[in-house]
Amino acid sequence: MRKCPTDCMERLALETYLDGNLLSWHVKAQAGLPFTGSAYRAPDGEVVWIDPPDPGAHEPALLALGKPAHILVTFRDHDRAVASLAEKHGAKVWIPKGEGGSLKRVDVEYDEQTALPAGLRALGMPAMGFGEHALLAEAYGQRFAFIGDAVFNHESAPVPGVVKWLFFKRRQGPLHMKRHYRGGDTAAAHGQIKGLLDERLDALFLSHGRPIPAEADRWLRACLGV
Repeated sequence: MRKCPTDCMERLALETYLDGNLLSWHVKAQAGLPFTGSAYRAPDGEVVWIDPPDPGAHEPALLALGKPAHILVTFRDHDRAVASLAEKHGAKVWIPKGEGGSLKRVDVEYDEQTALPAGLRALGMPAMGFGEHALLAEAYGQRFAFIGDAVFNHESAPVPGVVKWLFFKRRQGPLHMKRHYRGGDTAAAHGQIKGLLDERLDALFLSHGRPIPAEADRWLRACLGV
């Protein structure tokens, strides 16, 4: 999804996870779809921001976690506020290798073989399009992943029913798959999302919607219908 003009956005509440080492903030965009960013402090103290939209008034709270040394993008079309925030904070921008997207600043293109900051590990999900990679970690007693466009959480987001019906598959639980993965391979998407189950994840931090802080495997299975 592309960022929308400021006048169609509304910043939502800041939420805290991983014993205070991860902050999640949300921007309501056109059609009610939420854009979500994550500020993560690894056990070694390194701070990274992932898929950040403009934090607005939340920025002082995010910076209290530590200044971001790196900004990581999970999906090459998540331009959001990446360029302006990288310039403002002197952060290095990492984006996945692949096709498409319009990011104005790129310092490193990564894939599964790339050593990433903050102890993160990339998992390629090419069926999602735009070079999508999930970013995985194990810290603070949890196994978790940062997800781009593979699944969305519309819970507590004012997404109109017609948008959900037209663009997303609905099963049980808070997570939704897209009906069509733009720039990817929709037929292969189910299998690649199912591959996340092999990671035995406790939590999911999404780029669209509130995090799933517990029982991530359960809700992925509900989304997939397996």
